[in-house]
This record gives sequence, C-alpha cells and structure tokens, in this order.
Amino acid sequence: MGASSVRPAEVPAQSGWERRQERTRAEVLAAAGEIIAAEGLEGLTMRKLAARAGVAVATLYNQFGDRDGVLVAFVSNGLDQLEVGFGDQPARGPIETTRALFQALDDTVGTAIDVWRPIFASLRLGPGAHGMGSVGDRVVQIIEHDLAQAATEAMLIGECDVARLARHIFTARMNRLEKWATGVIEWEWYRESSDLGLELTLAAVIASPVERIAALRSSGIVF
Repeated sequence: MGASSVRPAEVPAQSGWERRQERTRAEVLAAAGEIIAAEGLEGLTMRKLAARAGVAVATLYNQFGDRDGVLVAFVSNGLDQLEVGFGDQPARGPIETTRALFQALDDTVGTAIDVWRPIFASLRLGPGAHGMGSVGDRVVQIIEHDLAQAATEAMLIGECDVARLARHIFTARMNRLEKWATGVIEWEWYRESSDLGLELTLAAVIASPVERIAALRSSGIVF
C-alpha cells in the first residue's frame, strides 16, 4: 500500500474500446453516487442509473450484473482510489500502513456520508467477509500483507497468526461501521471506538515495549 522501490510491471496500452469501457464504468459509478446522495439507496434503479449515465440498461446488466453488482463495484472503486492515494505517498512502516488504511477509509466515507451510509447498510447482507464479498476479502488481504511484513521484521510478538489477526481487525471495524450505517451509533462514536479497538489489538501483538505503550496512548487508555 505504501510507496515501494519495486517498479511495477509494464502495463499494456489500452485499446480504444477498453478506454471507452473504463470511461463508461467511471461515469456509471459517478452517477450511482449522485443518485444515492439525492434519493437514497431506494432511489437507485437500473433504469434510472442508465438514464443518468447515458447508457443502455442492457449495458449496466452486462457490466455489473444487477444493482448489487453496481454497489459492490462502487465500493471496490473507492478502494482502488485509496490504493492509488497510498501509492503516491512516502513509504511507511507496515503497522503504520494499516493504521493509515483505516484512516483513509474513514476520511473517504466521512466526506460523503449520504452516499456511503446506505451502501454499507446494504452490503452487510451480502456474502463473503462481513457481507462485502470479494471487496471485503481484498481489504483483509491488504491488512494481512502488511502484518506479515511486520512479522518478518520482528515487529510482532512470537508466532503471530497474521491471517487470523487481519480478519479480526477487519471484522471488528466492519461491525462498528455496520452499527453506524444502520443508525445504532453516531459517526463520532464509530470513529472513536474503532480507533480504540485497533490500537488495543495492535498493542496486544507489538513486540516493542515502547511502541506498545505508544499504541495504548493512541487508544486513550494510557496517558
């Protein structure tokens, strides 16, 4: 997720058709966000989305399958943007990268609450990691990659099961996000409790006593 000295593989040039497909997809997702912000999730229909994006209804079904497919693609696109943003930033340590990932996620959601709240309330009903399917699995893999790097660098204690730890961190965050999306808790309480949960989890596995105390201080438990 952070900047890397490894040069990415050469990406083949896109054909004109591929560029048009990519542009159409971006326009559809932008239109979906506009509809949800203005009318809520119940206002998002395939016909209305096709009209707003200026495409045929059949095109939407071909590209996304159904409305749920549009929502998953919308979230996945948001994650794409987060990763692009991370790639443009200076390299950071793996544990800091995990912290920054969730900070960026919250910043993204917080700037468009009217859009993201109904989306997350809907996605909780789907398959896969906390109802987010391949998108949820993708976030877990990102976290696991960073934690595995931290373990390799002896930043974590003992034989840490980074796969299980990554899934716990993600699921705990999404549980709180679901509570916010469904109106059980307020946004500020979600942010505060999520940051507390993450820092306490990290403090339990960080090897360095100094870094462990720093995590506890970040949680607000230790002054």
